[in-house]
Amino acid sequence: MKNNLGFVGFIAIIFLTFGITYLDFDNLNFGDNYKAYVMLIVGILLFSFVLYGRKKNSNN
Repeated sequence: MKNNLGFVGFIAIIFLTFGITYLDFDNLNFGDNYKAYVMLIVGILLFSFVLYGRKKNSNN
């Protein structure tokens, strides 16, 4: 089993990193932080897609 996440996993980590970085923790309103929340949601979706694919491949 290989340990790398591939290109999609790398992009997911980048989205998560920038989403957390751009999030204003003093003011968590969605209207003020919508870009950060969108990046976090996309990062979580991509990362779950990668983990699901790895689990599916390990069962076969």
